[in-house]
Amino acid sequence: MHMLLRTLWIFFRRRWLKKSALYETTKISMRVLPMDLDLLMHVNNGMYFSYMDFGRWNMIFSNGIYSFSRSRGWYSVVAGETIRFKRSLKLWDKFTIETRVQGNDDKYFYISQNFMCRGELMASGLVKVRFLKESGGTVPATLVVREFGEEPRIPGKIASDWQNFDLVHLP
Repeated sequence: MHMLLRTLWIFFRRRWLKKSALYETTKISMRVLPMDLDLLMHVNNGMYFSYMDFGRWNMIFSNGIYSFSRSRGWYSVVAGETIRFKRSLKLWDKFTIETRVQGNDDKYFYISQNFMCRGELMASGLVKVRFLKESGGTVPATLVVREFGEEPRIPGKIASDWQNFDLVHLP
């Protein structure tokens, strides 16, 4: 239930978000709530993936890709995600998720997400996203970028890092 309330809050506040460019880093601040914890009293590892969803929604609302893709009958899906943990988030910690499209290949967008708390990197994730058509079929990532009015960024290192499940950290 608490995820539903957070989801509604993200959707409600999207009109007032600061606008950003496609490849710009976006940030969203959140707080660890009691229902986010596991028996060891730190954030459950599965919760990080839910937090990452909020970070990506914040990003696609800010950069306009949500409205842009919906108007064309496209939607994005997560094709894979991985995370590395450095430190634990604990009850009531206020943290920020920094989300950035690192680039794309023909098929996927590669998005990095960092969890920051008190100026420290707590965890870092890499997400692979692709676009599908509501009518069926896929939309090449390069087409999404070009129709959005940007030039594709095809970073070979990110694609190879994904294959090794290694993470790319934001600067």
